[in-house]
Amino acid sequence: MRAPRLLIEPDQIEGKCAQLTAAQARYLRQVLRLRNGAKVTVANGQGQLWQAVLAGEFLQLAGPIAAEQTELATIATIACAVPKGDRWDWLLQKATELGVGRIVPLIAARSVVRPDAARHRRWQAIVREAAEQSERLILPVIELPADFAAFVATCQDEVRLVCTARGGRPSLLRFLPTPRITLVFGPEGGFEEAEVARARTAGFAECGLGKRILRAETAPLVALSWLAAWDEGLTEDA
Repeated sequence: MRAPRLLIEPDQIEGKCAQLTAAQARYLRQVLRLRNGAKVTVANGQGQLWQAVLAGEFLQLAGPIAAEQTELATIATIACAVPKGDRWDWLLQKATELGVGRIVPLIAARSVVRPDAARHRRWQAIVREAAEQSERLILPVIELPADFAAFVATCQDEVRLVCTARGGRPSLLRFLPTPRITLVFGPEGGFEEAEVARARTAGFAECGLGKRILRAETAPLVALSWLAAWDEGLTEDA
C-alpha cells in the first residue's frame, strides 16, 4: 500500500519532527486509521518531500526523498470572477489538480458574486486538499479577492491574456511556450467592453479558447488543460 501524502506548513517542522495540526492528526488516525509507526510521505508545498513515520501527534522525518516532477513547466495564474453557488469551490479544486500556480478571485463590473475575505480560509483548505490528492509538489496560492481594474494595472507577467468568447481572437496556443502566464476570465455575463479596453491598455492581449461558448467555471479549466497538454508534448519531444 502506497504511503499517504500530507502537506504541511514549513513552520510545522522543527528539526526532524513535524507537529501535526488537530485536523491532520484526526485525518491520519480516524479517517485513514493509521497507527504509530505507519509511513507517511510529507510535502512542504515548496517542492520538497520526506519519508516520515507517525509518532503520536508528530511525524518523525526519516529523510528527504527524490520527487517526480508533477508541476507544469509554465507557472500559470488564473484570475477569474467568482461564479454562483458551489461552482467556485469546484473550480478551485479542479484548477489545483490541473496544475495552477496562483488563483485570484476577481470582482468585475458584471460580477453577481462579490466575495470578501471571510471565505479565504475555506478556499485555502480546498486548495490544500486538492494538492494532497493530486500529489502536487507546489501548493498553489489563493489570493484575497481583487478588483479587476486594480489587478490588471499591477500584473507584471510577461504574457498577460484576457480570455473573451466572441470574435476572431488568436488561440491561447499562439502565446506558448512561456515561463509565466496570467489568464483573466470574466463573470457569467462576460466583461464589459470598457474592462477589456482597460486590460489592453495595461498590456494584456485578447485570446480565445475555441469556437464554443464556455461557462465561467469551465473556461479556466480548459485553459489549464491546454497548458498541461502543451507541457506533456514538450516532455515527449524531449
